[in-house]
Amino acid sequence: MKRLSLLSLLLVPGLAVGAANEGKLAFDKACARCHVITPQAQGGSGKNATAAKKPTPIKKRGRNIDLGPLVPQRTPEQLRTWIAGPTQLKPKTNCDTRLLPEADRDLLINYLAVSIHPTPPSREELLRQQLKEDLAASRAQKQRKANDSSRRSQGKK
Repeated sequence: MKRLSLLSLLLVPGLAVGAANEGKLAFDKACARCHVITPQAQGGSGKNATAAKKPTPIKKRGRNIDLGPLVPQRTPEQLRTWIAGPTQLKPKTNCDTRLLPEADRDLLINYLAVSIHPTPPSREELLRQQLKEDLAASRAQKQRKANDSSRRSQGKK
């Protein structure tokens, strides 16, 4: 029994990746011809929080309409209703999801929800950033020591 549960835990991440890939395929099939989706900044604290809350303007005309700022403003049910019949909600829309099978709709909604979040930096990127910060701190400390020693020598004259 323990082996079965361990095996299922090992398979779950693979299934999640497979679902994400299928969601991307559904997006490419039904939406990518006219839409893009860009990750949106997450709210935090301080100055960045107010900047992150400011909505990104949505490109309204032409190709590549960005769904990134739009998706967080909609509930999954609203997205599901739109995907099921965009022309029923907005008769003059160019969105055409008729070729998208019903089974792919949930995969598409999950893909949209995941895609709006920026990807976390890789371990290498984090280490590179930490190294730069450490080097800058070390240089600043050496500069302060050099300034202090030059002030001391000037004061002794």
